[in-house]
Amino acid sequence: MRKTVITKIWLGGIVAIVLGLVAVGIAMALMFAYGGSFVARGPGYDFVPRFDAYFWTMVAIVSVGGLIALGGGVAQFVAWVGALVNSYQLQDKMWFLLTLILGVVGFELIVMIVYLLAAPDGYEEKEKRAEGQAPLPPDVAPTT
Repeated sequence: MRKTVITKIWLGGIVAIVLGLVAVGIAMALMFAYGGSFVARGPGYDFVPRFDAYFWTMVAIVSVGGLIALGGGVAQFVAWVGALVNSYQLQDKMWFLLTLILGVVGFELIVMIVYLLAAPDGYEEKEKRAEGQAPLPPDVAPTT
């Protein structure tokens, strides 16, 4: 998977997560505001739903928003796996190791932002090596 495709999938996942969570938040607020009442029970309050069409519509919106956010999370995972495959194509395996280790321990958001901004495209480097135009290592490359 090329880095441009990985970037589009990852950004689409971010957008889906944000939109899904916004839909869930708004529907929950509306459901609690207009879909029932709060009854005092002991030291706190309990929400008692009305179980009318409005309440079930809000439940449906919460469910769909949750599924959209879940789909965004799956897209994020697919983009991370694509980044692993892409960075494995590089001669220097440091990008692969950083993407793998930091993604596994829970820093996927940070490592993907850094990867998308700074890492080279592994498939472009692989094509250059196949054509005999392998890039020079940084310590041998001419400076300008």
